[in-house]
Amino acid sequence: MKDPLLNDMRVSLIGSVEQPVDARNPVTTRPFEAPDLRALYAIEEACFEPSVRFSRSLMRSLASDPDCRVWLGIVDQVRVGFAIVGRRSDDSPGAAYIWTIEVLPAFRRRGVARQLLERAEESAREFGCAAIELHVSERNADALALYESAGYAPFGVAAGFYGRSEDGLQFRKSIDR
Repeated sequence: MKDPLLNDMRVSLIGSVEQPVDARNPVTTRPFEAPDLRALYAIEEACFEPSVRFSRSLMRSLASDPDCRVWLGIVDQVRVGFAIVGRRSDDSPGAAYIWTIEVLPAFRRRGVARQLLERAEESAREFGCAAIELHVSERNADALALYESAGYAPFGVAAGFYGRSEDGLQFRKSIDR
């Protein structure tokens, strides 16, 4: 019998598939459970360079925060992506914030991120928020296309958000409650 966590870790750590997982199979989503934390961080390591990765402690904190929701994208019982969304309590009360949406490279452009985005929006509605916001790298053309096609509109630029030489574009979408 396959150990799903071990399989996820192999897929995540090297960014390619070492097991019989067909990326064309349907994507499902489910809420985070505590045993998923190691797999989430392995996905983080596969998706981002060390200088812009979330720390393990931040991921653990967000996953346990009652004002955050973490969703997993699953293909063939393998965790291939995740999204973290939370209520904003700073300068945008009444808005939710998408901390991240991450998908393993071998599973991109197959609808995983779109489904995770839909779950993040559902969570924002459940929080009672009227809008949802996010930052995205100015260099991430695929993510920009996803957010724009889902109705997000730019409203600002956070200079150096992803490091000294990379700005974060701020996007926002009004959502029905």
